[in-house]
Amino acid sequence: MKTFLKWLAFGLIVLLVAYLLGPSPDRPRLDASLPRVPTSPAQLERDVNTSERLKKDVRSNNQARIVWADSARKTKTPYSILYLHGFSASQEEGAPVHTNLARRFGCNLYLARLEDHGTKRNDVFMKLNADNYLASAKRALAIANQLGDSVIVVGTSAGGMLGLGLTSLHPRIAALVLYSPAVALFDPASVLLDKPWGLQIARRVFGSDYSEDRTATAAVQRYWTQRYRLEGVVALQSLISNTMTPETFGRIRCPVLLAYYYKNEEEQDKVVSVPAMLTMFDELATPASLKRKVAFPDAADHVIASHLRSKEWPKVERETVRFLEEVVKLKPAVPKATAARPVISNDAP
Repeated sequence: MKTFLKWLAFGLIVLLVAYLLGPSPDRPRLDASLPRVPTSPAQLERDVNTSERLKKDVRSNNQARIVWADSARKTKTPYSILYLHGFSASQEEGAPVHTNLARRFGCNLYLARLEDHGTKRNDVFMKLNADNYLASAKRALAIANQLGDSVIVVGTSAGGMLGLGLTSLHPRIAALVLYSPAVALFDPASVLLDKPWGLQIARRVFGSDYSEDRTATAAVQRYWTQRYRLEGVVALQSLISNTMTPETFGRIRCPVLLAYYYKNEEEQDKVVSVPAMLTMFDELATPASLKRKVAFPDAADHVIASHLRSKEWPKVERETVRFLEEVVKLKPAVPKATAARPVISNDAP
């Protein structure tokens, strides 16, 4: 019996070692460095437009762009707004809220296109990893820094996660607006994705190298990638695991708005974890008077600031305006009646 137990213990140790030595993604390199970008507004815009134009596989209206507060002058504004979209999404995910906010407050707006997003390739996200994903967000912040004396970061889902990470390292960021931030994914099993054999386990679970959603409307399909390689989900979880920590939240002191979908235990965001968001909110070093959290019980979707998916995007916009005026102390650049008129793309249902 003792011999059997010894061999059993030995076998378990071998299995544990084999598991721990299995393939897993590298930890992302986290630092405050930002890439150099042109300081001239004209050159900066040319750089952004040329970079996007050279990528022939980017879908129409998914490209990164600068939206100038004054398209004739194209000069730096006191505040710029950086919009960071979520995983598999594009800038339209925050429309028309991000555009309306920038217009109301006279801010230059940078609509980022994060690494490998918004493309038509069949192998999308196959080469996405935590480092190049994070690097694309850093470049977006570097561009936004050239557009405003101070930057307000607005992020949805994974864009909110990236916004939290960037804000923890860059005190120049004046405020952070979080729409359904991906502090943790809703499915608790997701934490296995960036552990040893995580990608291989995911392939077994999905029965494929791909995740695919065939339920989206035609308009949503234009702005969200519905079929992508599972390597992308591993990259996402790796960033969540390594950046969404109490240490990160404890370094954030700027004003923060947290907005999310929650009605009850059954009717709530089932893409990302609401309890994780609320824990993050409590762990922020931001003074209580400078942070707000607002639930939108009738949003009925993870994506709460999109005219394509949210029933409550006008309410989300109004609460964001209140936060920026009352907490961040921004002053409207245009009359309220004019600012309230929504800017919506031609893809409105």
